[in-house]
Amino acid sequence: MATRPPPNTAAYRRPSQNQTRGFRPVQFIQEVIVELRKAVWPTREETLRLTWVVLIIGGFVGAMLGLFDFTLARTLTRYVILP
Repeated sequence: MATRPPPNTAAYRRPSQNQTRGFRPVQFIQEVIVELRKAVWPTREETLRLTWVVLIIGGFVGAMLGLFDFTLARTLTRYVILP
């Protein structure tokens, strides 16, 4: 059986008053802006290339699902639903 750690460890430490002040929207927005400035943004060429990749793969998957749906619907209609 596991024993509990003593109450003065981090698991039992109460949060400080600063940590329990609640949500502060202005500080949140400031932190978001700081984090966004740290981000590495793609170049225009990378964005265009990856956009084409997404469109091509999306079109291919859409066509495959459409073909599968058409085939399955036609097969079920012809051989199962209306024999």
